[in-house]
Amino acid sequence: MMFPSAPITIPSPHDLLFAVGEQVNALTGLALCLICFWNRLSNPRRTCGVMMGVATIWFLCCGIVCATFRLPTQALVVPTALIVVFTLQRLTGLTLAKTMFACASAAYAVAIIFYLSLVFDVAVLRWQANDLRVGWPGLISQLLMDTLMPFLMWYPLRVVIPHMLSSGMIGNRFWNLVWLLPFVSTAVVTWCFPINTTILLNGRMLEVAFIISIVYSCFMVMSYALLWLLVRQTEQLIVATEHEHELTMQTMQLSHMNDRIREARQVRHNLRQHIQTLQVLADADDKAGLKNYLSQMSDHEFMASGNPMQYCEHTALNAVLVYYCDRARQLGVVPDVKAAVPADIGLNNADLCSIVGNLMENAVEALQSQESGERMLKARIRLDEGHPRTMFIAVDNSYGNRIVRKGDRFLSTKHDGEGLGTASICTIAKRNHGTAHFEHNDGVFQASVMVSAG
Repeated sequence: MMFPSAPITIPSPHDLLFAVGEQVNALTGLALCLICFWNRLSNPRRTCGVMMGVATIWFLCCGIVCATFRLPTQALVVPTALIVVFTLQRLTGLTLAKTMFACASAAYAVAIIFYLSLVFDVAVLRWQANDLRVGWPGLISQLLMDTLMPFLMWYPLRVVIPHMLSSGMIGNRFWNLVWLLPFVSTAVVTWCFPINTTILLNGRMLEVAFIISIVYSCFMVMSYALLWLLVRQTEQLIVATEHEHELTMQTMQLSHMNDRIREARQVRHNLRQHIQTLQVLADADDKAGLKNYLSQMSDHEFMASGNPMQYCEHTALNAVLVYYCDRARQLGVVPDVKAAVPADIGLNNADLCSIVGNLMENAVEALQSQESGERMLKARIRLDEGHPRTMFIAVDNSYGNRIVRKGDRFLSTKHDGEGLGTASICTIAKRNHGTAHFEHNDGVFQASVMVSAG
């Protein structure tokens, strides 16, 4: 049943209060954005305080303008939202897609609040309600929801979304598409849901509008939950892959070290026979035979000076270096490796060995695929005993295959998609408050990693 529209009346004295109150909804949206970006701001307390202070004055002025010229709230909120997006992008250093995702998520929250307050206002005031302007019932419900929203969204804003934005497991292609979800949803709520008073005065339509808004909000919650689960599952998969790779690498290293140990035992076992032979040659005063025998012993592979067993005092790291350096020698490459790492460091051994292991493995595989040109492997690892202690790792190697880079990520030469080695290195470096940088020039791939060691 359609209720007759009320005749146009002179604006009540409360129009200014209503218009300013509606702008509080936009101020809540800014507060939600600042909560989300809190840890990415250089001085969050000062920055958020300044932005909230300026925004309060700005939205107060917007409310006065809207009340004076009878403009809907969106007329000034939408342009302001664009300014906020570009300002936050500059302050946080995030890509535009990531910034849009967080800001559009906050915009959806305040849009659904404003829409529900309009629906509630029409339900209470009936024909006395105004289009795009709430009365006392809608204003009170809006202010109540604006107050509760930061508490209801505290966990997703402080944990879920920031974790997703900083996760190294999500590529830029994902963000270039996923920001459309909250953006389109906000547009649907703002411009597609029925907000005309005449339409909403139909009792059936009022119920449908309310139900649709609640169902759509539940859909958004489920969508964010699925995105969060997707990110967590991807991270767990990467961690499991890293763990499997680490176990495989450790198994190969142990097998290699066992071979070296067996070789050493064999030499020690034969040492007695060598001593006896030398004693016989010495007793016979056979200097030529003695020199010849000693020359043969010095040429033995295990006794070669270019095949060291120790590069540093750190046992686990030394095992990684010995393994991959021996693999490089099998390819005919003499590795240039220097490592100054003590036995005890503040960095997790698994993280350190995973970084160096991935770097050395990538280097050896590049050397293996190189068919022409001079092959080279150089590694420098040192611990800086400053404050804080910092581990510096640099590995340079020649390569033959074409390197494919997409943005800041390297694609794998063994399978479709991103290389797990470089992705794992970046993740571990970031986890240990460090950075990883990769370059390739003139046939040389250069990898440098810096991580905090306590």
